This record gives sequence, structure tokens and C-alpha cells, in this order.
Amino acid sequence: MVSRRRTSGRRGIAAAALAVAAIAATLGLARAQSLQRLTLTAFTLSADTSHPRFEVPFHLIVRVRVRQRVVAIDNLDLPVLAELELLGDVRTVRASRTGSTYREVITVVAHHTGTIEIAPATLEAIDATDGQAKEFFSNSLRLTIGGGPIDALPGFRLWRSLGWAILWLSIALAAAAMLAWLAIVMARRRPQPLPVAIVPEPARPIPTLDERFADALTVLRASPTRATAVTVRAAIWRALGADAGGTLADAMLAPAAGPRAVRSCLAALERAAFTYDADLAAALEAACAALAACVAKGTP
Repeated sequence: MVSRRRTSGRRGIAAAALAVAAIAATLGLARAQSLQRLTLTAFTLSADTSHPRFEVPFHLIVRVRVRQRVVAIDNLDLPVLAELELLGDVRTVRASRTGSTYREVITVVAHHTGTIEIAPATLEAIDATDGQAKEFFSNSLRLTIGGGPIDALPGFRLWRSLGWAILWLSIALAAAAMLAWLAIVMARRRPQPLPVAIVPEPARPIPTLDERFADALTVLRASPTRATAVTVRAAIWRALGADAGGTLADAMLAPAAGPRAVRSCLAALERAAFTYDADLAAALEAACAALAACVAKGTP
């Protein structure tokens, strides 16, 4: 009698386990059937500036490149932006003969200075290469927020900075006092030399805006790459008096950005710096043409 009861109990546990496994398999199959079938070639997380500023909005950019032609990317989860305020986002999908590029631009702002770690974005999809449901991860991102008032800095960082500043100031004052004492001693022992007329070196002329556009055109033609486009963009932004890490809208507000040729050049450089790979060659050619137009017409 005892043996029969134990056998019946074991059969009940086995039946329950089989039922749970069947339900889990059904749910997993339903979940897999709802996922897109994709072949990922690129999945990146980046920022439009390498030096974000305190209380100045900037953009995070999520870019997904697949070989299939799609109108949307589903099951894409952004990282938790606990240390940043989300101001809005814009999503675009561009399809071509070689596939599709999904791009999401997220506008954020930091309310404190220091280092912010952003976790990777995730995407759930069926890998078209082997038919398996997978979770894909982008790269993580580390941002160093600069600027801002002193009270926005963490206390430890503030006191450490003040301590080092006081230490180096003390060393500098001690060295200056020692040098001054040595100078006085040496001056008393040696006769005073005759005064020598010092001819100042002629000041180097500051490059004009036309010359900077010409230099940018030469550099971009010599090395037509995205990295060169980013460098040339920053140089033109500074030449116009805008922050090198600022947005296109910031540069358009510069006083020297009034002429149409200059504004077209700014838009072309922005495109060449941040466009997707399939459009990069055309964007670089357009940027060179826009720079050449500015050089030919002359800038104020």
C-alpha cells in the first residue's frame, strides 16, 4: 500500500512538471513568433558631442543597421537614463537596396557634472542567420559632464580639487620666493648689464574665415572620411564663433553664418559627420562642394 501511494505521488509531480514545461514552451513559441527576423550589421549608441555641458541639451543617437527592408524596428529597448532628463526623441527608418537603417535621436540634459555611465540599448529579434531568438546589445557609453556651478560638483571632488590647488599654489609661491632671493643675491654680486633693446616679434596674422574654409576643403579632399568630416565640422564651428560641440542650430545662430552659402555648408558638414554609412560617400562629396562654394564666393 505504501509503495502504491509513493508511485501515485511521483506520477502527479511528473504530470505537473510536464504541464508547466508545455505552458512555458507555448509562451516561448508565441514570443518568438512575434519577433522580427533580422540580420544585424550594426548596433551602436553614441552622443553628438564628446564634451556635454551642465544644463545644456545634447543628443544620444541609437543606430541599428539590418540587411532586411523594414519600415520599423520593434522590441528595441533604450537604456535607463536615470541621471539624465529626457526631453524628447525622433525616430527614422531609411531603406535602401542593401537593407534598412534605424536611427533614434534622443534629446537629453544633465543636471549635474561628473561622469555618467549609460548601459547598452537592447534589441530582441530572431537572428536570420540561424533562426534563433536572441537579445542583441549595443555598446555602453561613458559621458563626462563639464561646466556648471561649483555647488553641482560632488563634495569629495570639490575638496580634492581645492586640496590639490592649495598644494600646487604653495609649491609655486615657495619656488617663486626662492628664485626671487637668488636673483637678489646674484644682482648684488654682479655688475648691472647694459639695457638691451628687445624687438618684439611681428604678430602672426589671424587666418580669415575664407582661409579657414579653404583649409577645411583641402583637408576633407585629402582624407574624405567620417572622422575627417567630424574634425572639419568642429573647426568651422569654432571659426564661426560657435561651440565645437554645439548642434547645427547653435552654429546657424552665429553672426557669420548669415550667407546662404555658409548655411548650406554647415548643413552639408552636419550630414557628412552623422549620416548613415550608405549615404557617407555622397555626403562627403556634397560637403566638399559646399566648402568650395564658400571659398569661391568669399565669406564676410
